[in-house]
Amino acid sequence: MELVKEQNNVSAVILAGGANKRFNGKTKANIQISGVRIIARTIKVLHELFDDIIIVTNTPEDFKGYQHFTLVPDEIKHVGPLGGIHAALKVAKHDAIFVFASDMPCISSKLVKKHIEFYTKRSCDAAIPRINDFKEPLHAIYHKRIFNKLDTFLKGADKYSIENFIKDLNVRYHNLEDLEEYRKAFININTPEDLTCMEIYSETHFY
Repeated sequence: MELVKEQNNVSAVILAGGANKRFNGKTKANIQISGVRIIARTIKVLHELFDDIIIVTNTPEDFKGYQHFTLVPDEIKHVGPLGGIHAALKVAKHDAIFVFASDMPCISSKLVKKHIEFYTKRSCDAAIPRINDFKEPLHAIYHKRIFNKLDTFLKGADKYSIENFIKDLNVRYHNLEDLEEYRKAFININTPEDLTCMEIYSETHFY
């Protein structure tokens, strides 16, 4: 299944915010695995698929060399990933955004294409991948029509979880086979121990 940028009416969004407390404040997107920064791995995959790439960050100085993409800060701060989704929806060139956490070093081009195909064949507010009972809302597509709902939610909620927000959306779940390839794409780096585990993979495991 081939997917060229001009046919892809979805913007890519890398959520590169967060306090990163377990990494002493170091931006996780800039952590190196086998000598390559996670952000570089992500961009390598996304650049082939999307003509609009947005990096949501409150520290743009951490992303020198990526100014040719759209760098945008959270407009509503301290509300977690939903703040990044909110900021991206406001500036995206296309009708929907494909959101990626910045600490996922094993993003799969094949899976991204597969998920876009799933989304484009359905009318929904959000398309979220699911493997058995596991759902990954930070590797998911959201339509711009949710912006007003999200804006209202963030200005009035006392808990800012994605799970709470999407309860009122028309969500379609993309049920995936329980394959190592797909599970690996959802791995994220939360602790230095996670990083150590990732170092055991060879370069061929990442793309």
